[in-house]
Amino acid sequence: MTCGWAARAGTGIGAPIMVAGGLLIARGTTETRQAGGIFSIAMGAHVVLFPTVLIGMCKMASHTCSMTTLPAPELLGVIVIMVGGYLVWKRE
Repeated sequence: MTCGWAARAGTGIGAPIMVAGGLLIARGTTETRQAGGIFSIAMGAHVVLFPTVLIGMCKMASHTCSMTTLPAPELLGVIVIMVGGYLVWKRE
């Protein structure tokens, strides 16, 4: 089942995103913020790409994973990309 592999990949990508957030809290310099933003943009793109293009989900539209689970990583990945873009764009 590709759904299980996509879920494992999403969990694996979520851990480095949390580490980047911890670095931003621990050390809030401009360089750290911009590096964390670039990293977040890259990881957010991976969050979107894993269940849609790279690994995929179930092909059956009636399965729960396709109906309810697929929109969640897409939405969260877009939010991570937007936050990363804000961190890169923000000037102090």
